[in-house]
Amino acid sequence: MAADSTMPQDSKVSRRSLLAAAGAVAGGAALAGAPRVARAAGRSFDAEADVIVVGGGGAAFAAAVGAAQGGTRVLLLEKAAAIGGTTARSGGAYWVPNNHVMRREHGVRDPKEWAVKLMARLAFPSVYDPQAPYSGLDRFSHEALSSFYDLAPQVFERLERGGVIRSEIAALLPTQNATDGIDWTHPEYHAHLPENRAPYGRTLHPVGSEGGGGGSLMTGLATYARRQGVRVLTSQHVVQIATNSKGEVVGVQAQTPEGERLYRAKRAVVFGTGGFTQDRSKVMNYLRGPIFGGCAVPTNTGDFIDMASQLGARLGNMRNGFFVQHVLEQALANSSVVDDLWIPPGDAMVMVNRYGVRVASEKTPYNEHTQSHFVWDTTRGEYPNLVQFFVYDDVVANDPMQAYGMPIPVPGRRSPFVISGQTIGELASNIQKRLDKLRGRVAVNGAIGPSVRLADGFADNLSRTIERFNSYARDGRDPEFGRGSTPIQVSWGGPRRRGNDKNPSMYPFAGSGPYHCILIGGGTLDTNGGPVVDTNGRVLHVSGQPIKGLYGAGNCVASLAGQAYWSAGGTLGPGVALGFTAGENASSEPVKEV
Repeated sequence: MAADSTMPQDSKVSRRSLLAAAGAVAGGAALAGAPRVARAAGRSFDAEADVIVVGGGGAAFAAAVGAAQGGTRVLLLEKAAAIGGTTARSGGAYWVPNNHVMRREHGVRDPKEWAVKLMARLAFPSVYDPQAPYSGLDRFSHEALSSFYDLAPQVFERLERGGVIRSEIAALLPTQNATDGIDWTHPEYHAHLPENRAPYGRTLHPVGSEGGGGGSLMTGLATYARRQGVRVLTSQHVVQIATNSKGEVVGVQAQTPEGERLYRAKRAVVFGTGGFTQDRSKVMNYLRGPIFGGCAVPTNTGDFIDMASQLGARLGNMRNGFFVQHVLEQALANSSVVDDLWIPPGDAMVMVNRYGVRVASEKTPYNEHTQSHFVWDTTRGEYPNLVQFFVYDDVVANDPMQAYGMPIPVPGRRSPFVISGQTIGELASNIQKRLDKLRGRVAVNGAIGPSVRLADGFADNLSRTIERFNSYARDGRDPEFGRGSTPIQVSWGGPRRRGNDKNPSMYPFAGSGPYHCILIGGGTLDTNGGPVVDTNGRVLHVSGQPIKGLYGAGNCVASLAGQAYWSAGGTLGPGVALGFTAGENASSEPVKEV
């Protein structure tokens, strides 16, 4: 690590004296194990800052920007060799209720009462009651939603005024249909719910960044942070949180290519290190469904959970994630999957399970549709939908307006993941051969085990499924799963084929082959459980009191969204807004003695 003149190197507090009483933490609880820093006795700090931010994605850099106000010295430590995290892979959209763009440019009102009810219904549906106090939620969860409604638009307006990022409402793409007479943006994923009184305009992204917004967002945040004097160090794997004899957080220890380093945080440490998608053990023990991969970068292994647990932090929302489907064979090759399946393209297509039957509306948004993979058959004792089969006809395969996105390849290009057959029977035979070839492959907590095979009668069932689907398409109505019955399913269900004046998301399959199939597995954008934080971003001890000097934001903490993905940008909106807030509050912490 190169010396930095902006970071004093002359602190003489030894590692031994720093952690002589490291067993004492906030609330008086003892650490689960001795901190590794205790082994490196007699060494002074390698660098010092007022606030240390751990992580290198959107939430972390937002925290750095929030902290670097009024001359606060900020040191950002990123585990990977480069900054960006999962944010850089994303579409860069951020969901912001009552944002300044929707209000000023389109005159859209987003009443707080109804926005909070919408968030509550989707986040905690099992207890939601619009007539009950706090809409049926506990007070803590309801206050988190209410606070987010207030904070998020303020943060993004401040970021725009400060020249960090300029935002615009995500526009309709050429392959998307206008709904409700609105042609300037797509509808919310849950626009059809009665609580949604502002179904258009909450999803923003950086100006001019359609399709590549994650990189644009990171560029804006990182450029501004460095301009404010934030020092950024990469290849810094933070493994321990350092505390003083009062249990206050005063620094972190990191493993680096040059060896172990100890960094002093005079005021606070903020974590924005992402979820635990890439840690198989955590996924096996916490997540509520089997997944094969995730968009999360390889460094997202839930490190903050381990470190904060040693300090007695309360954990929350551990079973949930922001779920998305992946091409199975891509995930089996590398569980850190760059591409994901939002709403599958094509009108003459279905997705079926190993029995050859549909299990959901194929045009349901990804967070909801992916959860169909987690259904447990209590009689057969199996996950019948663990692997789903995306089946489409040759017209869709060769029509650039239908084969417009993941996972169907651009017409004229071949993909190793596409399985084809001249007839449904031949297609079924070739699918089974592919499954046999994949037998024994494992990714995260999903496996192609002995039971992952086509059931007897799959081809006949699939033929009948397609016959039923064709009748639904001709009628324009799906009585089984309501495909195309909500605004987002119409908008993102694909462009209306010429001659289809009914439901644009459905069209009858061609009467003859070839037919095609792609294997689909469940996954995540990332998990969203971890240490519980309050509305200031402070990590809470199991006693309910804040752990002094410790903050968190983004997917490394317990998401206020519960099981919900509110709409496009439902990860980055809270991540950036609450990351900025955590950083700003961290910079106001009192200096802590070591």
